[in-house]
Amino acid sequence: MEIGLHKKLAACCCLLLLIGLSAGCGQTRQPAEIGNLSPAVQKALTREDTLEAIDREFAKRMESQLQGARKLVQKDGDRVLVKHKYGTTVMPKNPQRIVVLRLEDLTEALGVPVVGANYTPRTYLYDRLEQRGVPLLHVNDETKTVNYEEVQEAKPDLILLRDSFDQGVYEKLSRIAPVAAFNIRKEETALLALAMALGQEERGIARLEEFYGKAKVYRLGLHAAMGNGTTAFLRVMNREVRLYPYSRNDINRFMYDLLDLKPSPMVLAADQSRTNNAISLEWLPDLEADYLLVSTGYGASSGENGKIAEERYKKLQQDALWKSIPAVRQGHVHVVDTAVWNAHGIIAKELAMEEIYRTWGSAGTGLSRK
Repeated sequence: MEIGLHKKLAACCCLLLLIGLSAGCGQTRQPAEIGNLSPAVQKALTREDTLEAIDREFAKRMESQLQGARKLVQKDGDRVLVKHKYGTTVMPKNPQRIVVLRLEDLTEALGVPVVGANYTPRTYLYDRLEQRGVPLLHVNDETKTVNYEEVQEAKPDLILLRDSFDQGVYEKLSRIAPVAAFNIRKEETALLALAMALGQEERGIARLEEFYGKAKVYRLGLHAAMGNGTTAFLRVMNREVRLYPYSRNDINRFMYDLLDLKPSPMVLAADQSRTNNAISLEWLPDLEADYLLVSTGYGASSGENGKIAEERYKKLQQDALWKSIPAVRQGHVHVVDTAVWNAHGIIAKELAMEEIYRTWGSAGTGLSRK
């Protein structure tokens, strides 16, 4: 790590110790002291962005993901068992009528045909699912319940479920058909595990290799265009503004672990905090980011909160504190597609990476994006 960055981190640490950060809703938090960066973060910060180095890095990453998936999906004689937070599911052999609830990204990535799915016009997968005529299954986001009658009418022989629902939802669905649940927040492992569960491990590996291939192209292009310019990701919400950390948030972590974008010192400082990372607007002049990504909503099911967040961002842009950020002064601010960025999955991450690449990347890498 360069000496200059150490100095910035030290200065940032002192600043954080001296002031409390308002969360924007009447609350104040004292952020954690930076201290020593963990060995994993230190190693990540010193990676190389050459073809050979990236290939080695992604090969190790693939092996790690495979190990994780094989812990979740195991064979017991001629049976395939899927372990998840609700228990263990014995996979049906050759399922022909698959219903998917909140795992549509993974089934689309693998090309799995489904007879029912949950999607709305605001989701990034809507067009492709709607064009294929996939029946819509409703989920109540307020009560986090499923329309069981619609699922029953689809006559599934397998239900694929995101593991964010309550145990009761899983149990009720299990009365209709076997339910295999996956943690899509860990999309790479989940993709491989789902492929293994369906007897398509080779397809899963090939699809993840395709994912890494795209990440490599975007990473090389962004490195060529941005050099060592630092980045940060801010989320403007209806009551607060959050600065997302370097390695601990699954919404923007790919920016750093896949694309190797360089974090601003305060992004690393946020990595040490165990709060929700809400910041005071008075802190903005000290956000030394050359490139800034901004989210102004809550995703596909945001409702009125998304509109309030957008209005808050409009007012924020007129504030002198906002205008003092280096990225703002240089015109390096991009408002992201929240329907994509607040989602989880392989396709969502590909779209987010491509969005950054199109905004600040370089096509002069000599590589094909296919």
